[in-house]
Formats: sequence, C-alpha cells, structure tokens
Amino acid sequence: MKDIENLARRGLADMEPYLPSPPDGGIKLDANESPWNLPSSIRLKLIQWLDDAENLNRYPDTGNTALRGSIARHWEISPSNVTCGVGSDQLIDMICRVFLEPGDCVAAFRPTFGMYAATAELNHGRAVSVPVGYDTRAAQELLRAAGENGAKIIFLCSPNNPTGRAMSDDAIFHVLENAECVVVLDEAYADFKGTSFVGRIAEYPNAIVIRTFSKAYGLAGIRVGYAIASQAVIRLINKAKPPFNIPAISQLLAEWAMDEADEFASRAKSIAAARDRLMETLAAIDWLDAEPSDANFVLLTSRFDIAPLLASGGVRARDFGVRDGIRRVRVTVGTDEENKKVGDLLCAARPK
Repeated sequence: MKDIENLARRGLADMEPYLPSPPDGGIKLDANESPWNLPSSIRLKLIQWLDDAENLNRYPDTGNTALRGSIARHWEISPSNVTCGVGSDQLIDMICRVFLEPGDCVAAFRPTFGMYAATAELNHGRAVSVPVGYDTRAAQELLRAAGENGAKIIFLCSPNNPTGRAMSDDAIFHVLENAECVVVLDEAYADFKGTSFVGRIAEYPNAIVIRTFSKAYGLAGIRVGYAIASQAVIRLINKAKPPFNIPAISQLLAEWAMDEADEFASRAKSIAAARDRLMETLAAIDWLDAEPSDANFVLLTSRFDIAPLLASGGVRARDFGVRDGIRRVRVTVGTDEENKKVGDLLCAARPK
C-alpha cells in the first residue's frame, strides 16, 4: 500500500490546521469568549427539558424550525431568510461549497479571521488579501483585488478579528454596492458595537450576514451560528447543509437565548464598558499600544514579548507572534477582576 500521505489531496500537506490553544487552566482570555454564564431562567428551562422523556434519543430537527422562528421574530424577517450552522465556521464552509469552483478566489483583509482563507483552500479555492482598513479607501482596495482575481466571495469581518475595529458604514455600503460577487458580512462581534446590517439585507441580493451565539450570547459551547440572506441565497446554502447538523440541546439553548435578546444586549453593553475601562488602563503603559476596539477583545502590540508577562500571572492570551519586529497579542475582555489582573501585570512589568 502507498504511503498514506500520498493518498491525501495535493496541497493539503502545506496547509496549517486552525488550532486554538488547549484548555490548560489559568485565566482564559485567549478565545474572545463571554465571561457571563447562562441566565438562571434558561438554566431552569434546560433542567426541566432534561427531565422530560424522549429528548436526546431522537434526531434533532434538520430544519431548525423553532430556532429559525426565534431568529426571524427578533429581526422581523421571514424564517425563509434564515439558515443555521454549527457556529459561523460551518456557515463559512457551506457558503464556499456553494459558490466556489476549483481554483476560484475569495477576497478579504489581512489580518482577519483565518477560517476564510483556510475554508476556501479546503474547498479547492484560493484566497487573496489586502492590508486591513476601515474606510472607503480600504474598501476600494479590497474591491480592486477582488476584481483583478475574479473573486466569487468577499469576506468582511466587522468588527474585525483580531484587530477589533469595525469598518465604517460608508465603507461597507461601498463594498455592497460595487461588488460583482457574494459579500459575506461576518457580524460575530457586532453586538458589542450595537449595530447590524440585517435590516438592510433585502436591498442587496448578493449579501449574506452571518452571526453567532458564541460571543455576546456566551454560548460558545453549543456551537450555533446563523446566516441571513435573500430566500434565493438561503435555498442555495441549504443545499450544502448536512442533515441533523445542530444537536437538539444546542438548538433549544440558542432558541431560548434569542427569546431573551434584550438581556444579552445589556450584557454586551456591560462588556463593552469593561473593555473601555481596560483600554484606559492600557493607554497609560508606554511600552505597548492597544488598538482601538469595537469588540470584546483588545489587540496589543509592542517591541517586547507580552504573552510571557501575562502567562507569568496565570493569564492566557492569544499570541500571534512577531512580524517586522512587532509582537501582537489579543486579550479577551473578562470579568472586572480578570481585567484588573491584566492591567496590574502589564503596568508592573518593566521589559528589557
């Protein structure tokens, strides 16, 4: 038999897997998760549901009917404009499956969420990028790159991960109005800015908004995301959707959370306020820079190595390494106590 690696797809050997850091204790501020747990009202519903008969021995609803209904009621749209996936990741994959032929291109800024390029490559496509920007000029550069490469999909992450900043409304509208391809607006962190383009989706038949329950809703463990688009686009995406993709318990928790959207919006405002307080502390440290953020995290840059300083105090942050002599570390906004720990560690440090 041939070497097993020779049987794998060509090009796969050169790809790096997307590997978040493993859970190994400490103060976990490396994955943009919420510091808030389930509201007591949802926890009580879950306990009651688990006591009922025939709840986990049956396959879940493939159509995610009740969940899509809750999402549709919240956004005042039709359930036929909604589809659900296992987090945003599966939605990104389904979109690439639908719109990419082998060799086709997706366009995005850099740095941004790594799964856009990785998923395109896994679907036999390729990715092009331009330096990240947030104004109309940056939008024009992205459109230029997309046009020159015949891109089928443009990905816009706003607020952007890992930089934290949101694009201006004018920049997003410029892309939507001038793109000759599908435009995916990834609003994973939009709740922390309090904005969304869902209300304008009917004006742009080539637009898809994707959102997640993993961030502001504090439900990263259930892995549920959803996409909102025209009915025609949703029908196409559903062709790439596997059956029974979201477990019944995940659908229920997301549905109940959606029905309490006001509570989670209030939590998002509290996290944004905590972020701003953390930013004030970090601004006083002369050996590092904290990028402006509209999300639930802050990107720190410095000539000095930040991650070991945090790790010495038991704080886990996302280390992006060094480029052009500059180190980048992303720190999630946690509880007030956790944020104070971050500030104290960095304020007390005297890098050499």
